[in-house]
Amino acid sequence: MINVGKRRECFFDNFLIDEEKSSAEKRLHKPVRRGELLALDRPWEGKYNTFFNPIFVKDKWIMYYTSTLSTNEKYVCYLESGDGQSWIRPELNIVEFRGSKNNNIILDLEMLKKFGFTNFDNFSVFYDENPACPDNQKYKMIAWWIGHASLLLLTSSDGIHFTDSRLVTDDGEFDSQNRAFWSPEHKKYFCYYRGEHEPDGSVPLIDKSYTDKTANALYDPMKFMLREPGNGTFTFMRDVRVIESEDFIHWSKQQRINATGADFQLYNNVVFPYPRAPHIFIAFPLRYTERKAWTKNYDELCGRENRLERIKQMARMGLAISDGLFMSSRDGYNFTKYDEAILPPPPENPEAFVYGDGTASPAVIEVPSEIPGADNEYMIIVRESFRTKDGYNKLVKYTIRLDGFVSLHAGGKEATAVTKEFIYEGERLYANIATSARGNAYFTLKCGDEQYTSCEIFGNSVDKVIRFEDETAVKRLSGKAVTLEIKMYDCDIYSIRFE
Repeated sequence: MINVGKRRECFFDNFLIDEEKSSAEKRLHKPVRRGELLALDRPWEGKYNTFFNPIFVKDKWIMYYTSTLSTNEKYVCYLESGDGQSWIRPELNIVEFRGSKNNNIILDLEMLKKFGFTNFDNFSVFYDENPACPDNQKYKMIAWWIGHASLLLLTSSDGIHFTDSRLVTDDGEFDSQNRAFWSPEHKKYFCYYRGEHEPDGSVPLIDKSYTDKTANALYDPMKFMLREPGNGTFTFMRDVRVIESEDFIHWSKQQRINATGADFQLYNNVVFPYPRAPHIFIAFPLRYTERKAWTKNYDELCGRENRLERIKQMARMGLAISDGLFMSSRDGYNFTKYDEAILPPPPENPEAFVYGDGTASPAVIEVPSEIPGADNEYMIIVRESFRTKDGYNKLVKYTIRLDGFVSLHAGGKEATAVTKEFIYEGERLYANIATSARGNAYFTLKCGDEQYTSCEIFGNSVDKVIRFEDETAVKRLSGKAVTLEIKMYDCDIYSIRFE
């Protein structure tokens, strides 16, 4: 029996829905681009900024990211914000850059070498909310130890000065943003990173990757035409691996996550607990698409000359394109993945439709709506203009309704959503619902021979009280096994909760 208690249940998956009895459509919704948040135009930032990682600690947002100017010039930088939208670079006076310490750099390669790193990449930081965590380890940074196929840990008491390096795991590939966090709901740590597996026969050529040496050999350097791979060519699919721990010292054996949908190349996993329903993890994995030939469409695609320059460096850098997907999980291992992009490339411009588009940060930040008096929204921070030729990287703002990634949807024809049997606790039912002027929904709670139906519900609110003709109905069925039937017309329902 499902017991939802008072927790919010989002319709990111079919956990609560009886699919055989339901006709409502599951609909994925895309966030809306709202403009630039921050130009990464400082001399130490350059054109290759990666792994943006916002976390909320106490009364402010902080964000970490890497900046790579060359193989030997790599920095970890730090930002602060009171509202998650206006970011400042505090002058930390820690690392010297071009003769000055007036910058927001907290680590460089020379400092990292003191902790055992010979080179460093693909990191993220989290604030450890485990009550058993010592104060001097509240900030944990995990990063790929390049050249040693290992994931290392650095810890900090203030989020700025990191020390105490130790091995997390050496079982994986790690060439993506490595993620770790404490889940209060599951009472354990999860760590997500990249793995690889052999593609089976159902994977199209466009989705297969080859080793870099082989990938470059797939192209005619003059005509950019496809060559068939020779015998013994190593192909691989990037995937997401997970390990878990109760103490961040002893870890389980790694395993590949089980994700619904097609087998795509998944780069950054971007997994984190969803704030409004932390028993659910959500993610914006980066889907990597590697076309194998220069076609006439590339001649018409934005940024042609820049793309041709990148091909000279490495063929796939000019032809590969990426976007962001959405997936969710309740146990950290089994994910409902949507194969439609939730973060497609922006409209064509000189710096779009490139490898790096759709790269989201592992956080959602609640911000006011642009409509005065309307419900708050979630903001997602996305990087754009990756590997730009002449400009700089940008952080841009995307917004979406709270719980708004997936809805139960009915259009111009009535549809029904029916739940499995469950138990709740509370006296009122709330729903995150949006209807048209003509649209509506009716909620019916059923328990054996008892059933109670709401009045007609219409409007657009993330926490609308569902009023029943019998005002005591919800309280009367609290703690009993019930089903909920929702009849919908021109309507989206994103989540429900009892209180």
